[in-house]
Amino acid sequence: MRKLVLILLSVSALLSVAGCKSSPTAPDVKTFVGTWNATKAEFVSIANPTTKQDIVAGGSTLTLVLSTSTFVFTITDPGQAPKVATGTWSASSDTFTLTWSTGFAGESQFDFVLNGDHLTLTGGHLPFDFTVGNFEDALLNLILVRQ
Repeated sequence: MRKLVLILLSVSALLSVAGCKSSPTAPDVKTFVGTWNATKAEFVSIANPTTKQDIVAGGSTLTLVLSTSTFVFTITDPGQAPKVATGTWSASSDTFTLTWSTGFAGESQFDFVLNGDHLTLTGGHLPFDFTVGNFEDALLNLILVRQ
């Protein structure tokens, strides 16, 4: 009987410790604020994932400027005027969301990793023109460095 009581107490203690595990929280908004330049901006076709295009490798620049609640997203292709999109952003413990006011519609949700001055955003849905004049659903993966 004594062994049974000890086992039950041990199991109960383990379950209460496991139940106290805190859920991760979003990083402080201030850790995101600033100008972020893409070192990689890869669009991946949802219909055909082998179709990919890294616009930074192709000579374009992508900049994401984050204030405490709004953003400016700018893509500049070689020899072209910048394309600018704006909106609001938010971050939870595991999701970074861009809600578009101009440039795109709806919102794009990314998985993210923030490590100091490096921000990786993966899997955000955005249309992309893989073939001239034919936009299709794509996932955007970004590697950004704070300026």
